[in-house]
Amino acid sequence: MPWVRRQVSARGAISEISELISTDREPLVNLNMSGLPAIIIQVGFIVVFSAPVWLAAKMVGAANPTLIRSALSLIVGVVGSVAGVAFGGGFALLLAPLAFLLAFKYVLGTSLLGAIGIAIIAVAGYAAMIHFIGAAFTVSGNGVSV
Repeated sequence: MPWVRRQVSARGAISEISELISTDREPLVNLNMSGLPAIIIQVGFIVVFSAPVWLAAKMVGAANPTLIRSALSLIVGVVGSVAGVAFGGGFALLLAPLAFLLAFKYVLGTSLLGAIGIAIIAVAGYAAMIHFIGAAFTVSGNGVSV
C-alpha cells in the first residue's frame, strides 16, 4: 500500500517521499519540531495543565491564585514526586501525592484542607478536559485503539 511521508527541513521546506510498504506493517508517525513552534506548543501545554489548578485555587480561596503560581506548584510537585521516587523507595506512592499537596499549600498559599480541595477540583477539571477535548482525538495503530 503506498503512503506519503512528509519531512520538514530546518529551513521550512517540505519534501514528500513516497514509499511502498507491505500491508502487514503499519506506518509509524514521526513528528519533529524545534524552534518557536515548539516553544509555543510547550507554553500551551503548561497553560492547559495549569488552568484546572488555577481555577481550583480561586474556588478554594487561596492567597495567591495566579496562573504562573499554579504552573510553578505543578513543577514543584513533579520535582518533589521525582525526589520521593528516588529516595523513598516503597513509600513513593505516598510521597508523590504529599509532594503535590505541599506544593499547593506553600506555593498557592492555602491550608492543607484547601490543598486537598485544590487536588480534588483539579482532578475533576482534568477528567472534564479528557471527556470534552479528548473525544476529538483518536490514536490507533497495530490493532490498539486509545
